[in-house]
Amino acid sequence: MKKKNALLIIPDSGKKILLFPTDSETVVKVSLELRSKGLSPLFFNEVGRITKGDLGVEILSTSGLCFAEEKCVWDGFFEEAAKFKAPDEIKKKFAAIDGVNSVNIEFIKL
Repeated sequence: MKKKNALLIIPDSGKKILLFPTDSETVVKVSLELRSKGLSPLFFNEVGRITKGDLGVEILSTSGLCFAEEKCVWDGFFEEAAKFKAPDEIKKKFAAIDGVNSVNIEFIKL
């Protein structure tokens, strides 16, 4: 099926390019900074509860990385920007996950 837009992600390493076709005009990026070892099964269960349960959105792409004994970062990209009508409330939900230190929500116009 042909899509009218695409999300292009170039990781920091610059060694690969990820391309995600979408019909959406806007994509939402949720960035979470976590304490070291924060990318646990409990973390992923809570992210799923918020995204699929509370918001009813499907994840377009995710990535997560932990830096030795310092911190972890997780980014999620979502197509359904209209479901992120109350970003401050959504930030509170993600911030309540055990181990999350900071939350950033960014709307990316394609």
